[in-house]
Amino acid sequence: MATALTEVTEDDLLERLLPSIRRLEPQTFERGLQLRHSLRLLSEAFDAYPSIFVEQTIAYDVRSVDTLVEALFRDGCDHTVLLPTKVAVGRGLMIARLNVYGFLFKICAGSPDLAAYREDLQHRWESLVFSLLIEDVYQVVIESVDRYSTAQRRRSAIDLLHLWEHRSDRNVPDYAPILLDLWRVRTRVAPVFGTMLGTMELLRISSLLSATWHDFLCAHDSDAETIQALEEFVFGLTYEQIARVRGQMRDRGMGVVDRDGLMHLLGEDVSLPEIESVDPREMYRFYQRRALDVSRRRIADHPGPRRTLEEILLIYLLDRVGRSG
Repeated sequence: MATALTEVTEDDLLERLLPSIRRLEPQTFERGLQLRHSLRLLSEAFDAYPSIFVEQTIAYDVRSVDTLVEALFRDGCDHTVLLPTKVAVGRGLMIARLNVYGFLFKICAGSPDLAAYREDLQHRWESLVFSLLIEDVYQVVIESVDRYSTAQRRRSAIDLLHLWEHRSDRNVPDYAPILLDLWRVRTRVAPVFGTMLGTMELLRISSLLSATWHDFLCAHDSDAETIQALEEFVFGLTYEQIARVRGQMRDRGMGVVDRDGLMHLLGEDVSLPEIESVDPREMYRFYQRRALDVSRRRIADHPGPRRTLEEILLIYLLDRVGRSG
């Protein structure tokens, strides 16, 4: 399905969709025209900047892929003023595109006459959000001097440069789709809690993923950190919340728990994330929340996973590529 959808360009989609919107909602059509014009201007600005991979000499200062990787190692990835302008413009373009697709999806979701466009828009919207998400995971690896080798960090840096250069999910490395598929599947699997073992959710997720995912699980089946990070991913709860619920269930002799019972056991004002929402930005928020939690644990030296599931999986995929290469 994904292959067929990517054959239709963004311009082709908008050329087909906007006239349909015009017949139904003239005011929305005008807004759509404005958004398309803005996207074209941003895209032209992005394309006008030189390639990140072209070596440049500016006032005796040589800029190349190697010097950019060194800058990422030294300064990190969030120092926008120290990176090529193309990086900032490209990120702005991606955010603008995902907001346009989100806007159009909501219009089509509310109109039976536009139902034929929903699947395409949903897929494109997800791909853009997940492309931004995978950038964040790469950045964590690059900046983790104490956890990863120079070779692992360099492979992450080169992959990140390719994402910045092209700003398209079609230009992610061959192994990245397992991450994209993992996020896409997670938006379609709502946790039921029950025994709090996560077995049912894991089976549902795994049944929809490739053999690479199963190889990853087999390689990490006895690793406590991976299991803890996987539980956070499956349940949508923090390690601390999961431990508290399991402790309460054990003390009260409870075999299963439903959503309402879970809220009661936690004994606090908890807002469980609706990861199964059609809005893929919820997945981004979900990742950012877990990334913040693992960072706090590392700083405070508290028990629980010190990496997200995505980070552990990415390193596994990077190492596989390194071994095969």
